[in-house]
Amino acid sequence: MNSNSVDAGTNFNTALADRLHRGVGVDLAGSIYAVPAPGRPAMARLLARRQAWVHADVFADERHGVSLDLIVDLAGGGVGPIDVHLLTAGALASLDVVCRPGVTRVTFPFEDLDDVEATAGRIRASGVRPWLAISPETTLAQCADALAHVDGLLVMLLEPGGHGRSDLTLLAKVAEAREQRPVGVDGGVGEDNVAHVLAAGASYVVVGRQLFRSPATAPEDPQPHARNRSDDER
Repeated sequence: MNSNSVDAGTNFNTALADRLHRGVGVDLAGSIYAVPAPGRPAMARLLARRQAWVHADVFADERHGVSLDLIVDLAGGGVGPIDVHLLTAGALASLDVVCRPGVTRVTFPFEDLDDVEATAGRIRASGVRPWLAISPETTLAQCADALAHVDGLLVMLLEPGGHGRSDLTLLAKVAEAREQRPVGVDGGVGEDNVAHVLAAGASYVVVGRQLFRSPATAPEDPQPHARNRSDDER
C-alpha cells in the first residue's frame, strides 16, 4: 500500500484515505493534532490537496492542541476546509480567534456549556458553521433540544483527549441521529473499525494517528499526550 511522505517523517495512509473517499457522501477529516507540531502545516496542505478536511483540536490550555497561530495562518492561506474542534467548554475562550474567514466549521462541546443556542448563534453570525460534539456518556435525548441550533453532530467514540479503543456501541447514536442532522464520528477510527463507522451512516469521519502513518507499520506515538478526538462536514 502506498503512503505519502510529509515533513517530520510522518507518513500518510493513502489506502485508508482512499477507502473513505470511496464512501458516497462521506467526508474525510484528518486530525492534525495527531501529527508532531513541525509537520502540521505540511500535513494540512496535503489534506487540502486530497480534498479532505483539516481537523484542528483546540484545548483550553493553549500550550496543548493545535496552535491558534497555525489555524489563523492556514485560514488566511486558503488551506481547507478547516474544522476547528473546541474540545472543552474552556476552549470557547478561543472563539474570537477561530471564527474567521477561511474557517468553515467550529465544533464545540455540549457538556458543561450553559447556552448552546447563544454559542451556535455567535459562530453562525461570523459566517462559520456551528457543529455540536457529544462525549460518550451523553445521550441523544440529553442534547435533543440543542441539536435544533446547530448544523451537525459529532459523536465522540472516546473521551476527548482520552486513550483506549473506540466504543463501537456508540455508533447507535449515529444511526439514530443521521435522519435529523449530518453526523460525524471522532476518536480511534482506523482500518479495523472504519467499516462499522460507514455502516452506521456517518457522513463525516475524523481520523488521526491511523491516517498519519504507513498502514504496514506502527511507529511509536511521536506525541504521547496527543490522542485524537476530533470532526466535520461539507
